Amino acid sequence: MFRFWEQKGSISDAMSIVELNVHMDCDGCQKRIRKAITKLDGVNDVEIDMDKQKVTVTGYVDQKKVLRAVRRTGRKAEYWPFPYDSEFYLFAIQYLDDNTYTSTHNYYQHGNNPTMHGYYADPAYSVIVDDEAAWIFNEDNVHACAIM
Repeated sequence: MFRFWEQKGSISDAMSIVELNVHMDCDGCQKRIRKAITKLDGVNDVEIDMDKQKVTVTGYVDQKKVLRAVRRTGRKAEYWPFPYDSEFYLFAIQYLDDNTYTSTHNYYQHGNNPTMHGYYADPAYSVIVDDEAAWIFNEDNVHACAIM
């Protein structure tokens, strides 16, 4: 009801660069996104790359506010998942091979991608029976006939 912890119109203290992966189809989408972002306080520059589906916002803005503004336009948006451009930085290829990346399009998390999803204990069945032991009796197992 009352959001006293959220200050309206407050500008971030530090200059930041926010990179987003936004699904855009045409120039109309690009104009809507640019208009929504430039309405935010503290935005200095907006760069949109249609080929990479990338939006780069520079200024004194909060990441979450930029992400919410883009999502209000009706476009699917999430934080840019790659650390650098792979043409210039070779270690980005190693980052992309890592399986820890998950999509941040969950609206209720507002784009946050935490590595720890909660403080829940592992289910008991995963500890009792190993996956390889259960796989022996699966019908899709090619080597099951060797046991029979």
